[in-house]
Amino acid sequence: MAELRRTDGTRSCLLMTEHLVGRGPQCALRLSASYVSAQHALIRWDGRAWELLDRGSRNGTLLNGVALEPGRPSRLFKSSQICFGHTDECWQLVDAGEPQIMAVALDTGQALLGVQGLIGLPSSKLPQCTLYVDPDGVWKLEQANGELESVVDGQIIEVAGQQFRFCCPSSTSSTEKLTLAPQNGAPTLHFAVSSDEDFVELSIEYPERKVALGSRSHNYLMLTLARQMLADRAASVPEGSCGWMDKETLADGFKITPQQIDGEVFRIRKHFAQHGLPESATIIERRPRTKQIRLGICQVRIDRA
Repeated sequence: MAELRRTDGTRSCLLMTEHLVGRGPQCALRLSASYVSAQHALIRWDGRAWELLDRGSRNGTLLNGVALEPGRPSRLFKSSQICFGHTDECWQLVDAGEPQIMAVALDTGQALLGVQGLIGLPSSKLPQCTLYVDPDGVWKLEQANGELESVVDGQIIEVAGQQFRFCCPSSTSSTEKLTLAPQNGAPTLHFAVSSDEDFVELSIEYPERKVALGSRSHNYLMLTLARQMLADRAASVPEGSCGWMDKETLADGFKITPQQIDGEVFRIRKHFAQHGLPESATIIERRPRTKQIRLGICQVRIDRA
């Protein structure tokens, strides 16, 4: 992934497809020195390589010691050195790889990478919303209340008082790696529960194969949702209403907060994505405009280990 680093080692940033540099609030890399212009320079990916343009800055931009002509793009290579307005503001392109899918905090410049097709905002530890790629390759923003919307490259997302810019290159190898192959036939979630319920082994079974998912702490949340689904079916609840549980009720039962339930949901999805399973985005469903969640797989089996 492309990384720009200050030559004194004090700062670095991962490059978005179009990375504006300057003092202005709209800049992805904000530099406070007075010799830097509001919109000083632009670093962008042209589909094959990185290039640098001076935006008509007052004090100019140097590339490997040579002043750039404003508005004329110059090719960047790994180890290229760039000075914005003064040699004291010198940066080096330490990695010239393709831009990555990520969400960048506008205030700090911190980049959250789209690992396994998931990004938790404002963090993966306590996500208040989730960015994920659906089976059709479309990135979606899921709010904690279940509302969904498609997101596009460059879109600004506000979460917990912070703003993030979503970066989604239209054609990169990382995008292709996030495409999850569909399976034939509806899968079954199989829970093997120890007699004291201290261990819950999970696997997902397709008609042609079985994937062991091991024992994880978040498996017990899935087991709880699976039991609710089976109990609702036994009570002849309509299928569309089966299995829904309120996050606050779940949180009380687990003696954690509803926000920590959201964190568990994120970790469940990440675990499925790490195994390349197409159900990673839908393994937990959220009921729109409510605080209810349920399993996204209808067929479940629970056995004693």
